[in-house]
Amino acid sequence: MGSIKSVVLKDKWLIEANPSIDYSKKDPSGLVVLDSSKNRVGKVLDVIGNQRRPYLLVEPLQDQVPKGQLLLEMPFKKSRR
Repeated sequence: MGSIKSVVLKDKWLIEANPSIDYSKKDPSGLVVLDSSKNRVGKVLDVIGNQRRPYLLVEPLQDQVPKGQLLLEMPFKKSRR
């Protein structure tokens, strides 16, 4: 996904998102953000910016700002028989 670009609104993170994903069709709001060790570090509140340079507004779940690459935890739906 990307790394933290800045801290905004006192405690929210602004993360540069992947521009190849159409966020109008696949809304990441409510998804959990993972650090490189796959620890839960935040929750996506909104997508801001334009299609060429989207950013995710993330509410942190911890006080420390993680370093390095961040990932989105994608929910897996089991199929019913």
